[in-house]
Amino acid sequence: MRLLARAIGFGLLLLAALVPVGATLLLIALAGPEGLLALGPAGWGSLAAGLLLPGCAVLLAQAWQVQRAELAALRGALLRQGEAGDSRQLALQALLAESREQTTLLQEQIRLLLGQATTGRRQAETQQALATETRLARLVAEWDLTGRELAAVMAAMWRLVFGWRTPEGPEGQPAVELPLPAGAELGLAILRLLPATPEEMARFQVDERFVRQAARYRGVFQDFLDRVPETGPLNRALFRDMVQGRLDARLALLPRPNHAVLVTPEALAAE
Repeated sequence: MRLLARAIGFGLLLLAALVPVGATLLLIALAGPEGLLALGPAGWGSLAAGLLLPGCAVLLAQAWQVQRAELAALRGALLRQGEAGDSRQLALQALLAESREQTTLLQEQIRLLLGQATTGRRQAETQQALATETRLARLVAEWDLTGRELAAVMAAMWRLVFGWRTPEGPEGQPAVELPLPAGAELGLAILRLLPATPEEMARFQVDERFVRQAARYRGVFQDFLDRVPETGPLNRALFRDMVQGRLDARLALLPRPNHAVLVTPEALAAE
């Protein structure tokens, strides 16, 4: 359709160009050169306009068509650039949205890791507290057993000093069994019995069996202290400050070179 329109336009322009030429040739053929001269300036101008206007119209049409084609190409390029810009903008928006999602995911992961770290720290603190409590419970249980053994040794020491029964009284009164001091009173009683200074202890007359029981007492107490930590709620200073610890320090003043030798329970039981 466009080619047909161009063909029709070209034909009309060619016809418009041939009309002045044909009119000039017809005038020369009829009237000769005098007829052409008789036209005058106005005729000549009209004849020149008739000859030039079709060419000018063709040039204007060609320029308009070229301009229109260039404008159409420029419009297409601008549309393509706009579409490319829109595509880039959509891609940037999608990239920004993905970056936001990744940032949100990373924040959630960081919060989860922080929560896990807090939970792990709490679990570690709980396990440490449980371990400390377990050690304290084990230490208390060991002290209970050690206290029973020390009480048995102190009872043996008490019996060695005071005996089992009272002597027979006057008028045939029977001897009665001497009671042991109860609880912590037993250790305090033995502590009050022993001298407080090395000089007094050097003059203290003591039975060999009492010395051996003292050695056993000090060995059992020292063996327990070796398992007690230096610091903490239950430390060595705490046990040394108890009656059993003060009694251990007092027994260390006994004037015997072998008082710290640990005697086996079987040898003591044989006595």
